[in-house]
Order: sequence, then C-alpha cells, then structure tokens
Amino acid sequence: MASRKDQKEAARQRRLAEERERAERARRDRRLRMLGGVVIGAVAIVAVLIAIGGGGSSGSAPKATSKTAKEAATTVTSLLAGIPQSGSRLGSANAKVTVTEYGDLECPVCKDFAVGSERRLIANDVRSGKVALMYRSLETASGGSPIANIFPTQQAAALAAGKQSKGWNYIELFYHEQGPESTGYATTGYLEGLAQQIPGLNMSQWTSDRQSPALTAQVTSDEQAAASAGFNSTPTLVVKGPKSQAQPIVGNPDYASLESAIKSVS
Repeated sequence: MASRKDQKEAARQRRLAEERERAERARRDRRLRMLGGVVIGAVAIVAVLIAIGGGGSSGSAPKATSKTAKEAATTVTSLLAGIPQSGSRLGSANAKVTVTEYGDLECPVCKDFAVGSERRLIANDVRSGKVALMYRSLETASGGSPIANIFPTQQAAALAAGKQSKGWNYIELFYHEQGPESTGYATTGYLEGLAQQIPGLNMSQWTSDRQSPALTAQVTSDEQAAASAGFNSTPTLVVKGPKSQAQPIVGNPDYASLESAIKSVS
C-alpha cells in the first residue's frame, strides 16, 4: 500500500495535470475566438467593399445613362404624362380624396409600394381626378447611409423639382432607380443624374433651388408633423376624404386595400 507521502504526491500530480489541461483548453478557446473574429471581420470587410464597390449590376443604383435607368425614365414619364402637379401634389386640386405618403426616398419598402400599388393608384384613381397624392418627408432608411445628412439633401432635391411641377417625376425616378440600402449610393452625381432624366426640367434652376434653406425647413416641418401624429415607419399613408380620415396604413398595402380605404372616406 502506498504511503501517505506517496498518496499526497500522486494527488498533487493529478492537480497539476488537471491545471495544465484547463490551461491548454483555455488557450485553444482563445485561439478559436481570435480566429473566429478574424474570419467574421474579413467577411464584413468584403461585404462592405462589395456593397460600396457595386458588386456587379445589383450592387449599386443604375447610372442615369444606363439601359436600366433609361427604361425607368420612360416608364415614369409615361405614368405621369398629362397628370397635373404642383409642389408635392400629384393630381387634381379638386380631387375629393387625398392620399398623403410619408416616405423616405431610400426606403426599399417605399420602392416596392411605388412600383406596385402606387403605380396602379396613379394610373387609375389619380389620372381620373378621383384622388390626389401628396408626398411628405419622414426619415427611416436614409439614417443608415454613410453619407452625412443625406436625408434632407435628397428630399430637397425632389422638392426642388416640385418647384417646376415635376416633383413626382423625381420621386418616382428615385424609387425606380433606388440602390441598395445603407451603401451610400445617393451621391451628388446620382441626384443630378435623376434630375437630368426629367423631360423639360431646368437644371440650372433645379441646382439653385435644391440649396434653398426653405426646402430643408419643409423637410423638417414634415418630420415634425409625422412625429406629432406618431408615425415612425415608411411608407405611412393617410387617406382623407369628405366623410372622414381612414386609419393610417403602414407598409406596402395591396391595391385592393387602398381602394377600400378610399371608398370608406369618399
């Protein structure tokens, strides 16, 4: 039988072995965490570079001279041709129902609405004089852009076109040619490219008007009105008619839902 001294020494050796094993596990864990962090960081960097660099045709907004942009311009011009505009309003001033859209031009849900249900609303109800569309500013998606203060800048660009009764041309072109969210595509060149696609727009006047503090103040006023009403998502749609105002619609409603809301207030 081992002596008490031998037993103590054996116990000490076991403890040392256990400690060495724990230390080795800790070192392995640290190496794995470090490796994982390096891999994740590398993936993130690559993703950012792809987003900023374009990553192919789907990674950035189309250039104003591209085939895609030209097709979008043709679509928008045809959609809006002959419909009266004034400032942020599209449609007859005598329309009984007004649909006010609180939007962010970089919001992808707003784009889905614009190319879907809103297109049908414009083609049918606005063109017939039944409904007028109003646009109001509410920052959501633009807050993630790497370009500082881009929201009032891009909204003012649309409002400046509105001073020439072509605001909805700019709004719809922006939505149709929208780039990936949070990639910083809405540069000065992009904003100018949209303006250049609008038939009959006086570029010198637009360039001057979009710098106007009054337009930036209008964007701020719109946002304050949205905050007072409790709106924090885009698009938020307010349907108002001679009978009443419908419950605000948030998101991308189907055309049937819009028609139902319009009918309820007519």
